[in-house]
Amino acid sequence: MKHSRMKKLLIPTLALSLVMTTGTTAFAQNGRDHKDDDRNNNSRQTYDKRPQAAIKFDFKDIKGKEFEWALSYIMSLVSRRIFDGYPDGTFKPQETVTRIEAITAAVRLMGLRDQAESDEEKATKLNFNDAANVPSWAVGYVAVALENDLFAESDTNVNPNQPADRLWATTLLVKALKLQDEAEANMNAKLPFSDASSVPAGSVGYVKVAVDKGLVNGFEDNTFRPKQLVTRAQIAALLDRAGNQLPNSVDGLVTGTVVSPVSGNILTVRTNGQNINLTLNSDVFIYRNGAKVSPSALQIGDVLKIRSNDNSIIYIEVSQPTGGNPTTPTQAVGVKTGMVTTAVTGNTLTLLSNGQTISLPLNSNVLYFRNGTPTTASGLQVGDIVSTRSYNNGISYVEVTQSVGTVATPTNFASTLTGTMTYPISDNTLLLTTSNQLQGVSLNSNTIVYKNGAFTTLSALQVGDILTTYAYNHMAAVIEVTKSVSPVTTTGEMTGTISGQISNNLLTLTSGGQSYSLQLHANTSIYSDGVQTTSGVLLPGQVIKVHYYNGVVLHAEVLQRADGTSVTQPTIAQLTGTIISATNNLIVLVSGNQAQAINLNDKAFIYRSGTQVSGSALQPGDIVKIRSYNNSAIYAEVTQLTNGNTQNFSVSGTFNSVTFTNQGKIATITINQTGTNGSNVTTTYNVSSSVTITGNMSNLVQNHAITLQGKGALITNINIQ
Repeated sequence: MKHSRMKKLLIPTLALSLVMTTGTTAFAQNGRDHKDDDRNNNSRQTYDKRPQAAIKFDFKDIKGKEFEWALSYIMSLVSRRIFDGYPDGTFKPQETVTRIEAITAAVRLMGLRDQAESDEEKATKLNFNDAANVPSWAVGYVAVALENDLFAESDTNVNPNQPADRLWATTLLVKALKLQDEAEANMNAKLPFSDASSVPAGSVGYVKVAVDKGLVNGFEDNTFRPKQLVTRAQIAALLDRAGNQLPNSVDGLVTGTVVSPVSGNILTVRTNGQNINLTLNSDVFIYRNGAKVSPSALQIGDVLKIRSNDNSIIYIEVSQPTGGNPTTPTQAVGVKTGMVTTAVTGNTLTLLSNGQTISLPLNSNVLYFRNGTPTTASGLQVGDIVSTRSYNNGISYVEVTQSVGTVATPTNFASTLTGTMTYPISDNTLLLTTSNQLQGVSLNSNTIVYKNGAFTTLSALQVGDILTTYAYNHMAAVIEVTKSVSPVTTTGEMTGTISGQISNNLLTLTSGGQSYSLQLHANTSIYSDGVQTTSGVLLPGQVIKVHYYNGVVLHAEVLQRADGTSVTQPTIAQLTGTIISATNNLIVLVSGNQAQAINLNDKAFIYRSGTQVSGSALQPGDIVKIRSYNNSAIYAEVTQLTNGNTQNFSVSGTFNSVTFTNQGKIATITINQTGTNGSNVTTTYNVSSSVTITGNMSNLVQNHAITLQGKGALITNINIQ
């Protein structure tokens, strides 16, 4: 029997698990909430009995400073078996989260992992249109999510492999909170974001309700960015915060105070008025003051949150260091300004802002600027007025806007520029197109790059990315990718404007307000001014139409020059028919009961069963779709494999020659035809053993007019004119 009684858990779980903090933005207003610590002091001291071998902390791709902000979140979730790594020992923190991953994490956070992985749930026959696309391991998770109202009644697809974006998460959140009626009542509301027009009309109410409920907010530039994708590191942070506020968060949790240093592998803490000895696992993960530490770093008086597995401690978080306050400084979101009140100590900047003293956590990659030059934390002085910029809940940029002791308005050394990356980085210069103008921004080795919710390097920037740069003294201090260029992996065609210089055979187009990245094939044919040429003619600003197969551009035509003038187009034709015969130079097919000989371009792309083949690999009876330029086929795709060709056809031309069988019957007949490019082509047809010949046989001489009729791939009637 399905456990429908668990539906009640989904609303608080999902509401919190989808509340995302993504550096300069947050899906939630608050950071980690310790208001439940008193409750946790009375928690059940139970142990997770599942095998410790299933839990792994040593991820080789989160050891550096780039993802230290997410380290505790990730490890906390791993200790609770909510989030797992990959078999190759990586966590892939910067990879986007797919919808099935988000659904799986939400179900696990609800405490329903065992149910979702039960034989009963895994045997569920899903009624979604794309049920076949749901991995077998995830069927139970989808079934449990469906039973708990995670899906709407109108949902017909799971879309398991589709990346989760902000709008999807927001809409799903509001639906899970049973706020659909309120959302529908707000469909005509005015959203407070500068990019509100990018939110579909049918989703406005959902975003409005989420904002009103304090579930989501915008980026520091007042954008919502509905299509921005969510990374695994980001979702780890939100899931951990959510999990700390769920009723089942106390399961397997011990909260206590260290009463003596770790001796051997034994940790002694005081909890619920008594001292208990806890055995540390050899791979225990301990998090103190923003970093992973060894057991010897634990100090008497530290307040801990402890999780166990298989009767040994695997995770410890110091929620309050000895003699200190709880490690929950003011959340650093967006831009904050204020006056420095004390010298920077540890990883904290303390400011007087709006009449309140706030402490802001510092990232490891902070850039400091004062009086027009870079400085260090020690270069800040008490009384300086500063402006800060944060990413992933930590300060990465501090600019002194007015030095202590000055009264005049200081010189403004900072500037902001938003545009599309147009050329690959060269000579330490970033070139952006903004307001139809090309502008350059100088770079240095310390420039902070923030893309897809994580810190990265300059090499991660791609032509077509939409960027906002924050420069100091004309040198880029921070580069934030506000919209990543979208790689195209499907098959089809697209018309757009070239948004950047071609680099590494990558073509970037802007189409419908979205930037796309497509790979050029080594033999891509470009048609400009009516003739076939190469990709070297493609320049930023040109309007082109591209035809791509699995994201690879095979051919394209330039429609408009960068200056807006039109370009002469080639003669373009599309034809669908049934193959009679094919060589590497010529295809003969039947279309509309008429046989046609079609020349193949020397750069033609031919696909059969999803594989690129030569012309001679086409089989009689194959149904093909052909695209030709200037009467020469540049593309052919088999849309249906041969299953017996029975189509009637006729073809006219002049006689060339015949061959005979051992029995003296005509085996083949060769005629001269006019190809699609107007040239004379010689085509050979197989002849039926029961062929009917009409007309005067004495006229069966070269260049005499002749008409052939056939069925399938055989000529059944020869009519001599």
